[in-house]
Amino acid sequence: MNYEKGFFETPEFRELLKRYEQAKAMNVFPYFGIEELVDLLSYYLFMDKCDNAEEILTVARQLHPTAPENAKMEIKLMLSKGEPKRALEIFEGIAYKGDDETMILHAEILLALKEFKKAREIAIAIINKNLPGMDNIYEALEILLDCGFALDALFICEQALKQDPKNRGLLEVKAECYIEMQMTNEAIGIYNKLLDEDPYSTFYWEQLGHIYYMIGRYGKALECFEYESTINDEIEYARMMQAYCYYFVGDYSKAKEIFGWFSSKYPMSVIPQFYIALSLYREGNLQKSLEAFKGIIDIAPEGTIEMMLARINKAIILDTMGEASRAEDAISIAIMMHPENMKQLLLHETHLYELHDKENLTFKEMSILEQKEWSIEEEMYDWGTHLVGHNHLKLALRVFHYIRPFSQDSTEIDAYIAYILWKTGEPERIEPAVENALNGKSDLLFKLFGIPYDANMMPQEFIDKVNRK
Repeated sequence: MNYEKGFFETPEFRELLKRYEQAKAMNVFPYFGIEELVDLLSYYLFMDKCDNAEEILTVARQLHPTAPENAKMEIKLMLSKGEPKRALEIFEGIAYKGDDETMILHAEILLALKEFKKAREIAIAIINKNLPGMDNIYEALEILLDCGFALDALFICEQALKQDPKNRGLLEVKAECYIEMQMTNEAIGIYNKLLDEDPYSTFYWEQLGHIYYMIGRYGKALECFEYESTINDEIEYARMMQAYCYYFVGDYSKAKEIFGWFSSKYPMSVIPQFYIALSLYREGNLQKSLEAFKGIIDIAPEGTIEMMLARINKAIILDTMGEASRAEDAISIAIMMHPENMKQLLLHETHLYELHDKENLTFKEMSILEQKEWSIEEEMYDWGTHLVGHNHLKLALRVFHYIRPFSQDSTEIDAYIAYILWKTGEPERIEPAVENALNGKSDLLFKLFGIPYDANMMPQEFIDKVNRK
């Protein structure tokens, strides 16, 4: 079953859960249908309660010993426990594997085994079988995204939306694709349209808030999380995100107020206290900030990042207060107690820098692409030309770069790449694409740039003509 957002909060499921847990408490199990047990197991796996899920599987085997759902439930359990090889063994014992649900399970196993190309093939097969309908397409699209094939998923979303332009599920997946591709403005546009249709959706406000938060627009993120809380003030996560946003926009008083509420409710939680201490430091209240970090050191588990950061911040504050020797002692203790954590933190920081490096991102993308077989480059080419026609040049460039390694003749692709680079203000990068397009003797390059065709024109001559236009 494809569990839609909020399924586990429905009155029907809550009643089922209550009935099961009451029976468990009394150690008397009445009859539960196999589909009910599937729902319960999925819930416990969603809540990361594998022991409870295992109990459900035992009940299912007792009440329905021959049900084929038992094997599927065991596969889900093995995947949740991080045992994909065992999940594959169980899958291989299933008699019939042609239904969508079983195929999706197979794809999830392959995903866990990092066999991305095979998982992609199954997801594409499910999608091709179900389009133009929508059965099971969302799960298949999510598998494509999890495998790193965001462009595949985006292209399929575009095709499906032609049949059903207002399908919210498809639009949500399309937004996920854009986020994965770091095209955040496009994702923001989708969620704004969804909110126009459903302004009381806490999910859409939360997703939009996440995007703004991710790109550092904390004021806009704050507005989204405040709207979410206005709709439902019991969502603690939205309130916590407001606290983070207040901190990053510099409203330390409001940040302390909300983090203080969380700290009083969850006194052993380190994160709220950590940000209270940081807020005090930002306000210039060094003594209270120092005391707050000392309090964190008293309760934070030894060996954690939180403990290490508390000790480092304690050292920084002491140094700021002019207590150099105490600061040196504090940082020495931090280094002595957290050598491995310190190394991990430095590596993490390095990784973040790498993620913001465009060249490294390109190499990462290409390494994924090298693992793939391509079968629909022609349709993708048509999509790319469509995007150029509608001036969506950034996405079009990604599409053409994406399909180029899979094309036997990239002459026309290079013509478009050269044209897009010129239009987007990067004429210095067009020479290789121009050279390849000219070698292919295609007139497309000349048509795109509005230059009379000349089969004997050299690359530099062509570029000079372009620059003189």
